[in-house]
Parts: sequence; structure tokens; C-alpha cells
Amino acid sequence: MVDVKEFAGLRPLHPETFCIKPYDVIGEQELAELRKNEESAIHMIVPSDDGDRYLNAQRAFERLRKNMVRDEPSMYLYEEANDEFRQRGFILGVSLADYEKGLIKKHEETREKPLHDRIKHIEALRAHTGLVWTVFRRNEKIKEVMNEIARDTPVFDFEKYGYRHRLWKVNDDAAIATIKSLFSDVPLYIADGHHRIAAAWHNWKKHGGKETKYAMIFAASDDEVRILPYNRVIRTLDHTRFMDRLRQKMNVEPLTDLHEPQRHEIQMYYEGTWWKLTPEHVPEGTVDSLDVSILQKQVLEPVLGITDIRKDPSIFFVGGNVSRREYERLVDEEGNAAVFYLHPTSIDELEAIADAGENMPPKSTWFDPKLLTGLVFHTFDEG
Repeated sequence: MVDVKEFAGLRPLHPETFCIKPYDVIGEQELAELRKNEESAIHMIVPSDDGDRYLNAQRAFERLRKNMVRDEPSMYLYEEANDEFRQRGFILGVSLADYEKGLIKKHEETREKPLHDRIKHIEALRAHTGLVWTVFRRNEKIKEVMNEIARDTPVFDFEKYGYRHRLWKVNDDAAIATIKSLFSDVPLYIADGHHRIAAAWHNWKKHGGKETKYAMIFAASDDEVRILPYNRVIRTLDHTRFMDRLRQKMNVEPLTDLHEPQRHEIQMYYEGTWWKLTPEHVPEGTVDSLDVSILQKQVLEPVLGITDIRKDPSIFFVGGNVSRREYERLVDEEGNAAVFYLHPTSIDELEAIADAGENMPPKSTWFDPKLLTGLVFHTFDEG
């Protein structure tokens, strides 16, 4: 169903010091620490704002690529694992014409400012540097190929951010042909990276070229990904009759036994107590029945007056494996008003929404662990 291809990847000689987290999950403190390392990819991925930041990224790339190696046209298998969890997938080029046709399915819209930033970044570097994370429905034949490749010696094998990262290079013509054939029959769903692939499409349409018509993706089986909660923290609220107004919209009761939220159960930490919130009626529809949608439509908008969660200063978001104690601390010690603690959106819900051509609310999914940036780059010169 999609056209995938090999590409002559550009890889660092020392990935353990070069590779970083995706640019959009790096905080200010971590950014400052990373910039102390002159060999880090941070200098080209999140360039300095001193002057023209895109020119700064270009200059950093020119400097850093001296310590990188050019592969022959290849595909790659990337595995990220520790004792608790493993995820793996292929790093490939994928046709942007197929993205244009809707064969690479999205579940959210892009925003102008971050999209423009990614377009300018691609134009400055003439390369795709970040992975577009996609998933496909479980396919045993593809997984068998992964297992076969993983029997060989990887080109990278190192520890970082609590995970072991291994990368295998696939340059055998027969293996590449098999992978192409297998992916021709499966749809792909964008998990993370909507702005990156949209920017790649805009760059292709503007500049054309042999390599620009392919984006660099990570394609994983949907049973080998993990989605964690993406919770909401309320900085301030009007405490006057807050609980009374909340009870007019939801069933509210104290949470007597602390447990992870079930689907359609929202937990709230407020004034030193955990509460359980459940809707009287679950809305129909793939999007409206999401817990993030229920919270938005039945609590955040009517009770707290938060209509645009991207812009409203009274709310922020915490995604990932964060302890309940940390959420309590955010309220009790940091002075925030409340926390809404959610059941994570499932991969099945994501695929159903994408199949229906609909969009999720902002901040609906937190895929974990994040994929490293810098394992391999797809450049347009390939030389």
C-alpha cells in the first residue's frame, strides 16, 4: 500500500555522545547541558538563536558531519529495549506521494509556527534529521524479517537514557526487495511526527528532487509500541463552587483505593484528595468517546473555561511515566491548583480515528520511550 525505499544514510561515528532525544521533548535545563558537548547533535537540531538559527544549524551540520560515515543505500532495523520493554521498527524512506494520497494516515492537524520551523530546518540542512514515527497493524511476516535481521551483528549497540539502542544495517538486495514487497500491502499510521512529515512534503513540493520525494520514517508493529498517559495540570482556577459545578457535569466521588485509571475514568488531585470522575453518559464517536475529549468537553471548557488548551496559560501537560507522588508535589509544593490524571489513549483508538479521517484533540498520546535523533540522517545529496 506504500512505497518504501533504501537510502544512503549518514551515521555518526560515536552515537552514544551524538544522539539526543527528539527536539520537542528537550527542556531548557537539558538543552543547556547538551550544548556543553561540542559533538552533540543538539547544535544542528536545536540551533542557537544567536543570529540566524537556521544558518547556525547548517554550520553545525557541516562541522559535525566530518565525524560521520556514509552508508551504501540501505534500510535499517532499530531496537530500543530494557528489562521492562522493547520496541523496534524499520528506518526507511517512504513516498511523500503516498502521504499526499492519504495512504500514510494522520490523526492530528499541524500548526503553522512549528511547521514553518521544520520546513526552514529541512531547507537549511538539505536533510531529514528526525524520525517520523509510524506504526502498522501487526504483521507476522514483517516481524519474521525483523527477527532474521536481528541475528546479525548491529552497527550500533550502546546504552543511553535507560535503554539499550541497537541499529542493524540492511543492504542485501534480496532483503531490501522483501521488505519493499511486505510494506506494499500495509497502511501506515503516523504515531508521532506530523510536523516533520508535513514539512518534508512541503519541501518536496517546493524544491522537487530525487531524494526529497521520500521522507525518513520509523515503522513499527502496533503491538510493539507503548502509549503512556498525557495528563493535564491546572495552574489556577476559581475555587468558588468549583466542586459543585464539577458535580453538575460528572459523577464525582473520593478515590478510596489508588489505582491506575480505567477507560472513561478520570482521576483528579485537588486540595489534598484524589477524586474519581466518571461521565453520566459516554459520548458516541471515535473522537468524542476519548477520555481526553470527555475531559475537555465536560470539564475543561464548561467548568474551567479552557477552550484552547494550546494557548491557555492556566494549563500545562505532563506526559510519560511520572509518579503519582510527583503530581501531588506539583499541587502541594509547586502551587498548582489541580491535576487531571487520565487513562492513556490506545493504539486501537488512534488507528480507528485515522481510518475515519478524523483528528484527535491536542496532547492525546505520549509514546514512550522516545526514539533517538541522530542514529541516521537522510540527506538529499547522498554524497
